[in-house]
Amino acid sequence: MIKEVLKAIHGGSFLSKAEIANRAGVQESTLESIFSMLSSKGYLKTFESATDLPIGCIGCPLRGGCMTKAQTGNVYVITEKGTKLLENA
Repeated sequence: MIKEVLKAIHGGSFLSKAEIANRAGVQESTLESIFSMLSSKGYLKTFESATDLPIGCIGCPLRGGCMTKAQTGNVYVITEKGTKLLENA
């Protein structure tokens, strides 16, 4: 279930929680717990506002969507550690 959530986020598009839950096959209400666990283990980074987004987002073609979403909710980014977990899956 955890890797499925990471895979859904890693897809490279900007997704709502409902879309992530659907792709990962989990209940949307379960996602907050999964996001929290992934963050605590260093697989996921949570940004609560557009000003907190990493420098790497500057050149991202999805930046506009993330900036808009970040004004009303969190933006989740897979860390290098999370990417390695997916590569070894």
